[in-house]
Amino acid sequence: MRFEKSVDVDARQQRVWEVLSDLEAWPRRIETVDVVELLTPAPVGAGSRVRLKQPKLPEGTWEVTVWDAPAYFEFRQRSGGVTSVAGHRVEALEEGRSRLTLTLEMRGLLVPVVALFYKGLTERYLTLEAQGMQRAAESA
Repeated sequence: MRFEKSVDVDARQQRVWEVLSDLEAWPRRIETVDVVELLTPAPVGAGSRVRLKQPKLPEGTWEVTVWDAPAYFEFRQRSGGVTSVAGHRVEALEEGRSRLTLTLEMRGLLVPVVALFYKGLTERYLTLEAQGMQRAAESA
């Protein structure tokens, strides 16, 4: 099961990347994240691990699997028969604008069951996260 949300941002790609890749600032920028704790020393890159706590969701440890600044990063979590892969893409557009695209893909045997409970919440969280990052990037 795959979810996706894109927003256009009135900021350069580098600025959006700076906001998006500052993981420890997420709780201040988006209401869907309570805690982000780096479990490996900075700087963040492929192989880094992050503890993430979100309202209404179990706390989890995510591993960064792709880090391609300033365009894309991805992290993954395995829990209870489901693997979640979260993608974060920033594309440069014309005249100093960018497009931020957030994705969440859930894989595994229990996805149909999990989807029953979390589909609406996941769609709402992706929208709120994209909007929060957009506000933060545009408020420079």
